Amino acid sequence: MARSNCILLLGHWGEWMRIGILGPGAIGGLLAARLRNNDLTLFARGATLQALESGLVMHSPDGVVSQVSPSEYNLVNSEEDLTTEIDIAFICSKSAATPQMAELAERVLAEEGIAISIQNGLGHSEILASRLGWGRVLSASTVHGATRFGLNEVHWTGIGSISIGSLEEQCPTLADPRTSKLFSILDEAGLSPIWIDDIEKALWVKLLLNVAINPLAAISGVENGLILEQHGLMNQAVAVMEESRMVATAEGIEIDQFEILETLGEVLQRTASNRCSMLQDVIAAKKTEIDSLCGEVVLRAERHGIPTPLNNQLIALIKAIEDSYGLR
Repeated sequence: MARSNCILLLGHWGEWMRIGILGPGAIGGLLAARLRNNDLTLFARGATLQALESGLVMHSPDGVVSQVSPSEYNLVNSEEDLTTEIDIAFICSKSAATPQMAELAERVLAEEGIAISIQNGLGHSEILASRLGWGRVLSASTVHGATRFGLNEVHWTGIGSISIGSLEEQCPTLADPRTSKLFSILDEAGLSPIWIDDIEKALWVKLLLNVAINPLAAISGVENGLILEQHGLMNQAVAVMEESRMVATAEGIEIDQFEILETLGEVLQRTASNRCSMLQDVIAAKKTEIDSLCGEVVLRAERHGIPTPLNNQLIALIKAIEDSYGLR
């Protein structure tokens, strides 16, 4: 199902980019559908690979259903020996797969290629940089809402933006021609890229939102909007978010208490019909990302001697659910 790249040989960095999606799940599927007009490669395996052989379906917030033909992307088995070469690798996998995605990125990226982590939790960019070097790594956080129904069907449940930035001085900057071209492509795709000078803070903000929403939604079995409607759940969401915010403060990340609370309400409203990724994992009896969310909060809190009973409780409850499926 791979398409020819010969018609795209117009230049390098200035005219076109070879884009790869490593982990075409919900967010990865959204990126794929919106970036279909580029030289696009999807790296998948197993049942996901087989499903994508027949194309990709995306439901937009306005009700429009887009059918992405398999002729509009290159489909590659990520488990095989690869000769594929790409310029930009979006790492969209689950947290546990980040080391494998870093190894895959090392194999398929062009010499000057860039890997961008767009995942939940913290620490992913550091794993990428350990193999690629900071000069080839950018960090990203998105508030686009996406849910996957079936292995090749994505519902874009909330339009947001993608924040991108550098965690280290050696990382590419916005002035880099690779970054500026990427921003142009994302903007044309309607994905609203934003350059953030303090991307570490943006990652923490996304972590706080995920900690507040994902475990409660997964445990309760509800869509995001019901957390906002049910006072008991909302109170718990606010409490665990505040506990986590105190850890961020100890880590040197200042996040305004009232601004993050307002943002939580906005995200819950914008993604009201969204089944968060952790709820999707529980429904599918898969391992969740609780360790990279609440687990990261607890790990960093221990460095500062900060108690985190609410995060610990959520970890225990989610792992009990995983145990019931025989995942441990």
